[in-house]
Parts: sequence; C-alpha cells; structure tokens
Amino acid sequence: MGSKRGIPENPPGMISIYNEQETLQNLNIKQLKQTLFDIRNLLGYATYDVTLILIDDEEMIRLNTESRGIQTPTDILSFPFQDVIIEPGNLDEPDFDFPDYYNLGDLFIDVPYVIRRCKQDQQENMGDDTSRMMAQHDDSSSSSKIIMDNYERGVSGAMSTIYNPEQRIHMLLIHGMLHLVGYDHIEDEDYELMVQKEEEILHKLKKDKNKK
Repeated sequence: MGSKRGIPENPPGMISIYNEQETLQNLNIKQLKQTLFDIRNLLGYATYDVTLILIDDEEMIRLNTESRGIQTPTDILSFPFQDVIIEPGNLDEPDFDFPDYYNLGDLFIDVPYVIRRCKQDQQENMGDDTSRMMAQHDDSSSSSKIIMDNYERGVSGAMSTIYNPEQRIHMLLIHGMLHLVGYDHIEDEDYELMVQKEEEILHKLKKDKNKK
C-alpha cells in the first residue's frame, strides 16, 4: 500500500518532545530534537517515531514505581513500542503496515535528578583529584597508584566528568535510544555489547559535531 514508513525512501518519523519540568529553564529543545534525529539515523531507524518527555522527580518516582517497583527517581526510563527483537539493534518489522506502528517508543528524563547527579559527581571527582595529588607526593608504592575499581564505560563513564545538565541530557538520549532498539545491560555480555555501541555513537556524534 506504500504506507510502510520503515524504508529509507519514506519520510523521517516524527520526533516529539514535551518539556513538563520547570527546574532547568531555557532548555534548547531544537538541539535535543537534532540529537535524537542523529542517534535515530545512526541506529538505522530514521522512519520511526520517537517521543521524549522531560519530567521532574515526582513523575519519575511514579513511573519507576509502576514499571520497576522501585520507589526512587532515576535519570532516564525507556518504554519501547516494539516488542519483537531479533537481536540488539535489530527490531522485527511491525505485523501491520500502518504508519503508527513504526514507532520506537517513549523516553522519560528526570531533569532535577540529572542536575543533582552533576553536582554529586563534581564533588566526588574533586575529592578524587585531591587523593591523586596526595598519592603523587607519597613515596610508598602502595599509595603511589590509584586504581579505579569502579571505572564505568559507555555513556555512564563519559557523563561522570560532564557537569552541565543539558549536556548530560544529550548523552542520556544515547542510552535511552539503545534500550528502545533492544539493547540491555543486565548480563555481562549484554552490558559489553551496549557500552560498545554507546561509545561508538558518542564518538560519531562528537566527530560530526566537530565537522560543523
């Protein structure tokens, strides 16, 4: 019928953003939409719709409680529309050839939570820097090295030294979009696959940004 949007010749899917929080004023919605557009293209789902909702703690707690049974806020939640995953990053075609079925799903980001995490990470990293300086002036071999046992990779690791909340939101979109197309990080093997893809997209987005 020609209604299928999941093919390159058809128009791009819609990107909808709803800003329902008031904590971070003057968010550049246009830039957020561009980042979603770029990530979606890199994942190969340019003709699929995606929705981003920016919320506060209260709404995130409600969503996290209802969906995961965890009564605390978190930075991002992803709710995929597609439920048939051939493999991470490879979704099955919708059963019905209707435009509305070409939808990746919804992303929710808790903006106040992101702001708090920026401040916490900055404080912690300042403490780590102090520890490093002390270790460098210590002659003992046991304290002359600092081993980062809790080193994180992918988006999580990259964000740990980014203290601008708006920049972090852009990075979280990578993590959230990967969940929408079937990536996860529960098992070690899944985690490795997901962080590799996160790092690949982070690199490509940075490279494209430098070209502009």
